[in-house]
Amino acid sequence: MPDLGENISHYKIIAALGAGGMGEVFLAEDTRLKRRVAIKFLPPELAGNEDRMRRFVQEAQAAAALNHPNIAHIYEIGATDTSNYIAMEFVDGVTLREKIHHGNTDLRKLLLYLVQVAEGLAKAHSAGIVHRDLKPDNVMISTEGYAKILDFGLAKLVEPQNHASFGDQTQSDVATAMLQQHSLPGTVMGTIGYMSPEQAQGRVGEIDHRSDIFAFGCILFEAATKHRAFHGKDTLDSLHNIVHAPTPQIKDSNPKAPDDLQRIVRRCLAKDPDRRYQSIKEVAIELGDVRDQMRDAAGVHDSVHETLSEPPPTTAGGPSQSNITANHSAADVTAFTASSSSSAHIIFNELKRSKLGVSLVVLALLLVAGGGIYVWQKTRGQKVDPDRKMQITRLVTGLAGQPGSVGISPDGKYVTYALYEAGKAGLWVKQVSQETSLQIIPPVEEAWFGGTTFSRDGELIYFVMGNNKTNTLGSLYQIPVLGGREPKKIIDDVHTAISFSPDGKQFAFGRINFSTGESALFISNTDGSGEPKKLASRSGDEWMADTVAWSPDGKRIAYNVGSSGAGGYSISVAEMSVEGGAERLIADNKWTRTVSTLLWVEQGNGLIVSGVDKPDGPVQIWHISYPDGGVQRITNDLNDYGSTSLSVTADSNTIATLLSDWSSKIWVAGPNDDESHARKITNGKQDGKYGFSSMPDGRIVYSAKVGENTDLWVMNADGTGAKPLTSDSFVDSRPAVSPDGRYIVFQSSRPDDAAHIWRIDADGGNARQLTSGNDDHNPNISPDGRWVVFHAWRTGKVGLWKVSTDGGEPVQVSDVVAQFPIFSPDGKLLSCLYYDESVSPRRFRPALVSFDDGKLVRVLDMPTTAGNVMWSADAKDFLFINQPNDIGNIWSMPVASGPPKQLTKFTSEFIDHYDVTRDGKRFIVSRSTGGNDIILIKNFR
Repeated sequence: MPDLGENISHYKIIAALGAGGMGEVFLAEDTRLKRRVAIKFLPPELAGNEDRMRRFVQEAQAAAALNHPNIAHIYEIGATDTSNYIAMEFVDGVTLREKIHHGNTDLRKLLLYLVQVAEGLAKAHSAGIVHRDLKPDNVMISTEGYAKILDFGLAKLVEPQNHASFGDQTQSDVATAMLQQHSLPGTVMGTIGYMSPEQAQGRVGEIDHRSDIFAFGCILFEAATKHRAFHGKDTLDSLHNIVHAPTPQIKDSNPKAPDDLQRIVRRCLAKDPDRRYQSIKEVAIELGDVRDQMRDAAGVHDSVHETLSEPPPTTAGGPSQSNITANHSAADVTAFTASSSSSAHIIFNELKRSKLGVSLVVLALLLVAGGGIYVWQKTRGQKVDPDRKMQITRLVTGLAGQPGSVGISPDGKYVTYALYEAGKAGLWVKQVSQETSLQIIPPVEEAWFGGTTFSRDGELIYFVMGNNKTNTLGSLYQIPVLGGREPKKIIDDVHTAISFSPDGKQFAFGRINFSTGESALFISNTDGSGEPKKLASRSGDEWMADTVAWSPDGKRIAYNVGSSGAGGYSISVAEMSVEGGAERLIADNKWTRTVSTLLWVEQGNGLIVSGVDKPDGPVQIWHISYPDGGVQRITNDLNDYGSTSLSVTADSNTIATLLSDWSSKIWVAGPNDDESHARKITNGKQDGKYGFSSMPDGRIVYSAKVGENTDLWVMNADGTGAKPLTSDSFVDSRPAVSPDGRYIVFQSSRPDDAAHIWRIDADGGNARQLTSGNDDHNPNISPDGRWVVFHAWRTGKVGLWKVSTDGGEPVQVSDVVAQFPIFSPDGKLLSCLYYDESVSPRRFRPALVSFDDGKLVRVLDMPTTAGNVMWSADAKDFLFINQPNDIGNIWSMPVASGPPKQLTKFTSEFIDHYDVTRDGKRFIVSRSTGGNDIILIKNFR
């Protein structure tokens, strides 16, 4: 077996996970794909038989082709000179056995896991694959709350070839049965307690998917009673019970168990395979019904606190490449590049996991539009048709730039979207059945659009538009669906997508006061007459109404609410009467980043949200049942859906949204370098997107997203020798290296998914938490190494704070509203983005603040698209990112006075982050490329 640190092919062994009858299992790093995997080394006595290995490889190849969220994926079968191994998905969590017997998990939750197991089995059975050794040890429950079935195909390896008789069993089966009962999770032991009668009798030729259903029934009985279904006084007695004993009664051990559960168990455990369920999908559906009945019997509040781990329907997973078809190339539409001002883009990316990030989304062209994607029960008790395939069609693609703010008309005939090109933005309308698009608002320099919404009758388009050049934050306009006249302004200070009342005479929206930090829910007349009515507001560590939805019956408005106080960071969904009054939480699920879209569906029996359930995760789609608040995940992949826009037709049959695909790479460039002279040193999916920092010896510490994890990595100046410094399920980002290279401070979501400041040694050891606030961001270390300055949402507004590098109580540096602090070379000043209330309209501007007394020293006269100001090595110039045409470059401006000067000469891509090498001669930049396609989704119910 390998030693720790040894490389087996392209896998580096990290730690031993355990050993069992099927060999030893190790945690390893896939050095090619930069992900953690589990490596199982097979015992020589099992792997040495050529015929068995041939049959096993065939089975494992079929299992590796399975793609389902409830099946742990097999990546590779390999061999060394001395052993054979299997590389598979590493599932961080506990076994189902532990959940049943040691986790104090209630029955409804266990049934949730078993429904997920049944869904995974249904996928395998549909592909003709039988597990053969299903048991609680072979099911992992991940830390995110999803069941994962392990080891498809491994049972084939120990299946006997010769069938010498031993009573009613073969000698091989008896031997297999007598192996230890509580095996290493994921190993195949042929455990007696879950064998079907045909397995126990050695009728190997009769083993099919119904044997898995029998094993599933055994697990279901055990989940309900905490006992084995056919436990005997010894091995042969247990085998006899499996073959001959009647089905045990759940009520004998658990009188409170639902009656229907016994009926399901009895059918699963029928001795004759023909009398069992013939499809595990039937079992999944019936178990789902039992869970619904248990929820209803317990009352509404039983499910309001459900976790976000409801089983995704098999038809509701993320789209594969094969079912996304190009519909219109939109070649007649002018190409464009990514939008929003530099400052706004930086603000959103930096604070997207914080309250301020949600509030400042409007500054980054990420205003919310109504809509949703989901597969759900159209009426209570109606099941999704498992044979109905969701169809995703690319409506607008082949564009060189960025679409945004998508809306679909109530009848589904028109789609409207913003288009961004060379620093300008316009509004377009496309008839779904036609090839061409119509421009209804010509491109406007530095404009941005958000919250595009059709009127109830489909004749008008309402949209929120702001302008970075004129520093307007957002106003609501109206225009006919095919244009033909100038847009009509309705009201100012609209910071969310609007939602119309059923009669179309009023609309609801959210508004943010950036100087006081207050967020509020308003109702306005559709024509803009009169003063908008404020229904509710929040401030301090709480906020609300970044997205709103007026109910179909006209009585309620749903909206998101959030907090970042002592109780932790969370975003939930609430409702309030249109007359005002008490607020009621619909779903209190502790969303850890954002709920970016909210929409009523099913004639008021449910809502759709797009959002993220953990920091830095992909934007996915969720369904909330109403009024009980049960939450179910709809999409389940690594794509981003509707992060800026979702919309749905009046009959909820067609959805228009954006499918996003962006990547970031780290480059090294000198003054006057363009793409041909700069050097790309990483090739990951999101390298440096969330920050990096150079070390005194020239190495670079950077954030990297590998799979679903964002950790800190270190590499040589040329990109070689990359290795992780942190490795966990939390988001570690925004590293800053101390001047002596001894420490790295960074922003982390550990240990409670809130934003804190942490410190580690340069080698990744001795992790220490420096702050315990819930919104502490973007640390920077003073030149003398004594202080860490950061911005935080405390005392009801965002401001600048400091803490000793050795820890202690944080101290407020300044009471001005500011963020993104960076020390000057002498440590006396902080550059930052300061919220300037002296200009109209008020906005964030680059500025200098005294580190000693916190006073505002100077507001810098820089372009409105400037951001991330720091000093050159000789302290004679300010450096900053400027992206006037959505093409990022580094610029400089003399500290004394003088015009700005462009330093790098890039002709494409956006810059997320930059730094200067310690010798001051070169720049390190993360550059983003990618875009969004407008897609239509049908057959999603």
